[in-house]
Amino acid sequence: MRRWLAVMGLVVSIGLAYWAWPLVGAAQLARTARSGDAAAVFDRVDVDALRRSLARQIANAYLDVSGKGKKMGAFGRSLAGSAVTTVADPYVAQLLTPENVMALLAKGHVNEVNLGGRPVSIKGDLPDFSSLLDDHLLSAVTGSYFDQLKDFVIPVDGGHGADDQYGVHMHLVGLTWKLGGLDLPTPLLDQMARSILAGEPPAAL
Repeated sequence: MRRWLAVMGLVVSIGLAYWAWPLVGAAQLARTARSGDAAAVFDRVDVDALRRSLARQIANAYLDVSGKGKKMGAFGRSLAGSAVTTVADPYVAQLLTPENVMALLAKGHVNEVNLGGRPVSIKGDLPDFSSLLDDHLLSAVTGSYFDQLKDFVIPVDGGHGADDQYGVHMHLVGLTWKLGGLDLPTPLLDQMARSILAGEPPAAL
């Protein structure tokens, strides 16, 4: 019995340690964001994973605001979303500069981006990630979960309703947990999608 309890205690301890590991990584990212060192922050970002996350969400929002996704089933939206992701990629590339990533994490918003020669401002603000584990520690700890073995999701609630909530994905890269995705609020995604739509040439009659 004692041996069984010891084994169970060891398994539980390892599980808790593995669950706490990405939270520690998020705290380190938040502390780095507060330091103001954009290069150090960028080193803690899985840029390719974050790019795919944002491009996919913006592409789906684009299908909604443009009306192109209304008559599509799930399979059709999946195919169309993959195609439209190429439309969102230039936008995301502008978003994911070291300076913009730093501004997003430290201040909750990004600087103006240039899309096809047009300056585009993102007016929506997100809760300040740099104070995530200070101001929202309880919700971050109790609401966090593993989406996959190497993908840990931390909910962020700014306290102003659904439009002020998003999810932070921490990805395990080697032995370091890095920012690998952001589940953005719908109003912010719609704003980004409309910015892309506004720059498209009128449809031929």
